[in-house]
Amino acid sequence: MLTKFFQAIGSFFRALFGGGSDKTSTPTRKPVTNLEPADPMQPQDGSEIKPDTIVVIASETEPVHIEPGEQDIEFDPDTPEPPVEEDVEPAIPEPEMGEREKAEEESETEPTPTGHEQRFLWCLDNGHGKQTKGKRSPVFDDDKQFFEYEFNRDIVKRIIEQLEEKGVAYFNVVPEVDIDNFLEGRVNRANSKKSTLPKIFVSVHANAAPARSSKDWAADSIRGIETWYYHNSKKGQKVASVFQKHLIEETGFKNRHLKSRPNSQFYVLRKTRMTAVLTENGFYNNKLEVLELMKDEVRQQIADAHVKAIMEIEENGIV
Repeated sequence: MLTKFFQAIGSFFRALFGGGSDKTSTPTRKPVTNLEPADPMQPQDGSEIKPDTIVVIASETEPVHIEPGEQDIEFDPDTPEPPVEEDVEPAIPEPEMGEREKAEEESETEPTPTGHEQRFLWCLDNGHGKQTKGKRSPVFDDDKQFFEYEFNRDIVKRIIEQLEEKGVAYFNVVPEVDIDNFLEGRVNRANSKKSTLPKIFVSVHANAAPARSSKDWAADSIRGIETWYYHNSKKGQKVASVFQKHLIEETGFKNRHLKSRPNSQFYVLRKTRMTAVLTENGFYNNKLEVLELMKDEVRQQIADAHVKAIMEIEENGIV
């Protein structure tokens, strides 16, 4: 009886102080420092920008000079740095979701050797999820409807297929589908991803313009492609320029140029501890443009443009 009593006492204290069960335990894991929560009242992509918001517009043809060793402000300096110890397992909150898509369950792949010398790890983020409210077009007369989460994932999937063939290193940040915005999780995953290569974060979206309601189409004149970057980041502007250039060349869409916000910048741009851009690839509540976004060949053009931008930066670097 005494033996069982002392065994029970031992088990209690092991559980209390992190020793695990009577079975062989794994090393204690340290959590990643919690990020500042995303403010649901602040815009988090181009579609949520209100007309009175201050936005800085720059041309993708504007030269951006970065001197070797020049310090650049690429993210919010208050963003905590994730731990670098080998045995750390980041405490990343998992989203509430249904069954994970098995075909997309693997979020990263070791590319097949192709002779390509990898220069960056591309953190590919497909914006929003199935549970995100709104983010869809009005319904057409034939009951068809555009869903941004599906579009974003389709574009990223097409990008990944090409990066694997080319041997480019990538990380699929959110392979899940049945989730909401999951902003802190996206950033935590990208920041905590171990890599010997410098990381670049690319968030893929479709845009929306102001309309009377979610059931109404926006003005036909509001259309085109724009790319966002962290305000005053030279590297961010340079990367955004490359993406915007290729997106316009491949699609022929209206050029809405580069954009940034001096205040309250998008969460995924200011909290990712790396160069980050967000592409807005056409307007899904423009009745004419969304029909283009629903075409397979146009989606392939958009994906091809992203890949061309990635390959140009892989070849030339940022500085």
